[in-house]
Amino acid sequence: MDEKRTASNATAGRRDMQKQAACVAGDIDAVARYWAIRKQELLADAASAFISFVEPAFLYDMPPFIEPDSFNVMFTEWMLFEYPFRNDRTPLEEYAAHPPAGAKALHLDHVRQICETQIFSRFIIHDKDTRSGMAALEDIQTARRYDVYDPELCKRARWRSGTIGERVACVDGLWVPIANTRLYDRAAPADTALDGPGFFHPEDRVRKPEAEHASFYLRLVRDIIGIDGRYRHTATIPPEEEQRTRAHRNARSQGA
Repeated sequence: MDEKRTASNATAGRRDMQKQAACVAGDIDAVARYWAIRKQELLADAASAFISFVEPAFLYDMPPFIEPDSFNVMFTEWMLFEYPFRNDRTPLEEYAAHPPAGAKALHLDHVRQICETQIFSRFIIHDKDTRSGMAALEDIQTARRYDVYDPELCKRARWRSGTIGERVACVDGLWVPIANTRLYDRAAPADTALDGPGFFHPEDRVRKPEAEHASFYLRLVRDIIGIDGRYRHTATIPPEEEQRTRAHRNARSQGA
């Protein structure tokens, strides 16, 4: 009986986490749809700032040649979570500060928690539990450890001994991924802990001095797809990642 009760409790716990993660995803989608309708207010300036910093190599007919959908996902994540849009508030923070009429209290509470806790980094993958969907991750910048509910990471057998670059936030006590940019680096974490993708590199002092004050995410994107990116020659986005990104975007557009 105790084993059955334990199994039943574990199943119920997984369902609760699935529901909570789905709810958070819905909250982010609602904010994204809000700004999609109002994109004329921020899109042009945000895109100009992003492209001028990253300088995507494909604009110069150089590899990596990533799909427009994947590039748009990278840009949209930065715009929503990091772009200093109005009074130094990001679009997400602006939404939380001035929510639309009729926004539900629980939704706004979630958005505010995301604003307060969200981070992007590369994380060392210490452990994964495919059954529960929980992953033990360590921020390569701060050495802080997180238990993250991330079934997608857990089920990827090849995503094991390197680092995963993703954005996470804590909502109602549960850490979950909150965006679509997920970049796995198979290099040993010790090899990229000090001057790997996303860090301010010695050559940046000449090539891109403003990078010292840019976000880790923005520097990481530049590192892997920028014309002067340190790691662009070895960066690849596997075909299945392209297909998954496209399928996700199609599903969102159909549900909008």
